[in-house]
Amino acid sequence: MTPVSPPSPAARGNRRAEAARLLLLATVATWLLHPFATARQIGAGDALWYANMLADFVTQLRAGVFPIFVGQTDYAFNGAVYPLRVAPFYQHLAGVLDLLTGRQLGIFALQHLCVLVVGYAGIFSSYFALNQLAPGQRWSAAGLAILYLSCPGLLGTIYTQDLYMTWMTIPFVPWVVYGLARPFSADALKTQIILGAALAALWWAHAPIALWLTLIAVAAQGLRLVALHRTRAHVGRAFGGGVTFALLAHYPFVSLASLQTGAAPATDILPRAHLIAEHVRNVFPGVVLPLSTHARALSDLQLGYALGLVLAIATGLALKTRRAHLLALTLPGVGLLLLILPVPGNAWIWDHLPETLKRLTYYWPMQRFYLIIAALAAGAGISALAAGMELKANAARHLRVLLVIACGWSLWESRQYVAAGRERTASAEITAQNLRPENRPTMNHTYGLFPALPAYFSHGVMDPRAEARLLDHATLAVLPPPAPSPTEPALTPLRGTVDANPGVLLLSPSLTLQPGRRYTLEFVFAPKSYVGILQLSGRTFFREYALPHSGEALAFGSEAPHNPTLQLWTTASEPETITLRFIPTDGTAPQTFAAFAAIRLREINDATATVNVTAQLPFRATVHATQPAWLETPRMYQAGYQATVDGRAATTKKSPQGLAMIELPYGAQTITLTYQAPLLLRLSYTMSLLLWLLACFLIVRLRRRPSAA
Repeated sequence: MTPVSPPSPAARGNRRAEAARLLLLATVATWLLHPFATARQIGAGDALWYANMLADFVTQLRAGVFPIFVGQTDYAFNGAVYPLRVAPFYQHLAGVLDLLTGRQLGIFALQHLCVLVVGYAGIFSSYFALNQLAPGQRWSAAGLAILYLSCPGLLGTIYTQDLYMTWMTIPFVPWVVYGLARPFSADALKTQIILGAALAALWWAHAPIALWLTLIAVAAQGLRLVALHRTRAHVGRAFGGGVTFALLAHYPFVSLASLQTGAAPATDILPRAHLIAEHVRNVFPGVVLPLSTHARALSDLQLGYALGLVLAIATGLALKTRRAHLLALTLPGVGLLLLILPVPGNAWIWDHLPETLKRLTYYWPMQRFYLIIAALAAGAGISALAAGMELKANAARHLRVLLVIACGWSLWESRQYVAAGRERTASAEITAQNLRPENRPTMNHTYGLFPALPAYFSHGVMDPRAEARLLDHATLAVLPPPAPSPTEPALTPLRGTVDANPGVLLLSPSLTLQPGRRYTLEFVFAPKSYVGILQLSGRTFFREYALPHSGEALAFGSEAPHNPTLQLWTTASEPETITLRFIPTDGTAPQTFAAFAAIRLREINDATATVNVTAQLPFRATVHATQPAWLETPRMYQAGYQATVDGRAATTKKSPQGLAMIELPYGAQTITLTYQAPLLLRLSYTMSLLLWLLACFLIVRLRRRPSAA
């Protein structure tokens, strides 16, 4: 047996240095992200929506449903497909982490674990990609990786903007940057496969960032092949990268194409494109100033002085040396930066960009661009350092000193985002309150990718069990409820007095909800102009509804044709006392509404209800139809829904409100609605999973081979 030689002192030193760098990166990531090491809610409405979509996916997984193509639980009772069908990485990552943690974590703990895993992956991904881009510059690569994760425009996406899909992209963008620059100096099949796979991963994570980087990559590859590398071998390797991208990225495109809702998608997604240029002007000059206290302003989404300096130096060196790989990184970085700064001609460019590009970018391009620019600047910075070593040793030394100073400044600035995270962390009581089904608001994001919101949609809490109704078989009009019982509770005057807070009207009497029971609260509003917020609160109960209406035409509101009723219930183990308040928002004195309304609290008897929804996974209901009718379910219609009535297949169509409705005969019956994904969608999903496993295997195997020029 041949004895194994001990490692040389140089090798041991290299290993210790690498361990020190990795420890440094882990420490920095821990500092930058430690507020997310909590099971309490962080953020506002969007964060809660993301948590609910995560909870729907994980709940279905725990129930044995896989693959998952639509929402089917109380968290997504409308059959939500966004972001699941166009940006599936977030929910799939949560599903994997839930499995690895033994399915023991709560919703917010799991959501924040996704943030932490992606954040750590982002800083290490940047470090390793930069190492591949400029071997021998490992400490500089570590410094630039720190600048990448601590970039204000990147941290702000998760700390103050609640952009979870955007955050999911940060481990993949550095490898796109590597794939942009590396082929100019050493084109190899491995590089092209990495570029294709990284772009494909971005399409799984977030389409707007994926689209911009795909356009940049196509432009860079095209110019390279036309101007520098016109050989068949170079074209063949680029083709290999393109095939890799097509194979790995096809699922989100197939998924969107197969989303047949029975109507054309809404065309007015971005009705006022000029707002992009307006928002770009409004954040200036704050966008070039240090971060504000707790970084709550939109202008705090910025590149920051540190990466701004890196990009400026790299751009100057690129223009001086005309090195192709430096130009490939600095030109798109500067170009995107100019699009989000109020420079002459900026508004004209935005006005003339394709509508699809503007719709995906949306009103605030800074939410998309700074993450991309940060990665491009880091890649350009490591390339500039490598070029500086070749040009002049002193120049490289000065650049390293500047890099250390830049890291210190960037980490010092990041304290504002850390403080924002702590400030936006809810208490344990508020977190528990927000997790209760009776407090869970429905948000319009949940209806993303569907042509329009149903007229019943409310921005407040909607009861999933009350969102099914009978329609006349011929006219499709909503059938009226049964005649009220002779023993129905009488109307009670709801009167108000000015609260200790002078802008709030305290209403009385209060209401009492018994555990395990459901109620309908009916309002008879006076002919007044109610403009404000109706608030219902208790020990574990909290809701708010806007008046005169809380949503679309048939949502809860104080004016016809809006619905003047609410569904109330409590999951608490003890009776819940509900206090009502009204907060005028138009400047009207609260005492104007002293005679606020009359109310009737009616208990719902599921046994005698015309429609009794008994389950959401899958949707089940018992119906007592006194005539042939249609049951309009809360699920947004798309091709693939299948229904049974008393075990027999039934016709399913799209209702006038865009919901799935089921044809019913006369009499009592049991209805089930399930979703069967189209064959093409199922094949695409299965193929994607297999291809991703194969791609990971090939990348690992190709990494062991020397790169061919």
